[in-house]
Amino acid sequence: MAENAGRIPPNNKEAESALLGAVLLRNKVLDDVQALLRPEDFYVRSNGILWNGILMLRNEKPGVTIDMVSLSTFLAGKGMLQDCGGVAYISSLTNLVPAAANAAYYAQIIKECSRKRQLLELSVLIGDSAFDETQNVKASIDVIDQKLSELATNSSTSNYSASGSFLWPLIDDIHMRMDGRKAAGLSSGFRSLDRILGGGFKKEELIILGARPSVGKTAFALSIAHNMAFRGNDHIKVGFFSLEMSGPSLMERLLSRESSIDSNILRNNKVPESLNDDIMKASARMYDLSENLLIQDTPNISLMEIRSQARRMVNNDGVQIIFVDYIGLITPDGSLSKPRHEQISEISRALKSLARELHVPVICLSQVNRDAGKDRAPMLSDLRESGSIEQDADVVLLLDDPSKRLDENNKVKQYEEDAAAEAEGSADLDPRNNRKIKVIVAKQRNGQTGAFDMLFRSCYVSFEDIEKRQGL
Repeated sequence: MAENAGRIPPNNKEAESALLGAVLLRNKVLDDVQALLRPEDFYVRSNGILWNGILMLRNEKPGVTIDMVSLSTFLAGKGMLQDCGGVAYISSLTNLVPAAANAAYYAQIIKECSRKRQLLELSVLIGDSAFDETQNVKASIDVIDQKLSELATNSSTSNYSASGSFLWPLIDDIHMRMDGRKAAGLSSGFRSLDRILGGGFKKEELIILGARPSVGKTAFALSIAHNMAFRGNDHIKVGFFSLEMSGPSLMERLLSRESSIDSNILRNNKVPESLNDDIMKASARMYDLSENLLIQDTPNISLMEIRSQARRMVNNDGVQIIFVDYIGLITPDGSLSKPRHEQISEISRALKSLARELHVPVICLSQVNRDAGKDRAPMLSDLRESGSIEQDADVVLLLDDPSKRLDENNKVKQYEEDAAAEAEGSADLDPRNNRKIKVIVAKQRNGQTGAFDMLFRSCYVSFEDIEKRQGL
């Protein structure tokens, strides 16, 4: 650090003056660079204030041509003229423009210098945090990681494009799917679900999985994750954020499903010796593929940490899909004094943005109101705490357990009789441990909605396709 003492931070004053002058000479170039630069990207303070004034004038008086006179008058009315260097400085800018057509290049120079200064500021922040004994190390690392990630991804909104630029890549994608060289989406491992989703979960989509407590949200999500990571030939790398259950508890459920051993037996103090071989064989298979499932089980993890670790999962470990269990337990960024529905709205929007940023599906679990499912199937409006969840989601899956509804209407006996009749002839099905759960695709932004039944096997705390059980 000592060798940097007294050095001037990266900047290019000539580029700043040339850009401002180019805008005054040709207002059209403002459209090309407006989205790229913020006032704080300018090293010279007066230039940053002047840029802010130009943006304000464009927004407040869009029909006015921005030149020395109109800009000076506007800045004087805002009390900003002297802070910008006065009329003399503004009038001099048009003489400092080598070529107005190079405005976009000048803007890139300014932006690059700004990013270098931000990197320098971050290095100072790291040093200050290390020497600050009052700082919590973990909190400091989280802040630094967030800022570094923002700096790495901080770029302006990309330019709009002619529709044709999207057409041919789309046609290539369609042909690859026609030839079987590419799947339409990430398969859930359940044919019923993949069929209605048009091939599985799509990149950049936010999928909300909602249900009342104890209906099987986590079991359904884990069943999908297990199918992706451990079954089939095309293994999919999964990142699973579990805010409610610990990692060992999740693995116990997955081991029960993989080994076909009753989860209650695995939880007993003494597991029968006769099951040891089955347990060890299943464990060995899962261990060999363990890199396909990454688990983060910190309770009440913050939204910032989820974003940061999800980026690392995708960029460093090749994770192809993210699960979050569940939205109501995420600690939001910023003030906790905001109304709960506003906090959930911010989290929902952030998860959707994360899916877009990382180009992977994000599946987030959510509770629905307790009244939902008592005398009717759950609906979109039942998603708890915020309507933004419904708005931000590309797909909403709702689980409906008719047995609980029937139970509340004192019709359990009839349901058990129906379940027993349905299971008749399947030696490995015990009607006391299995029931049908209806999966409702309540929203699909780019596809159909509908519903289908799945089999919930409570002894393994997992789901299966009913049609698979019927040999279809």
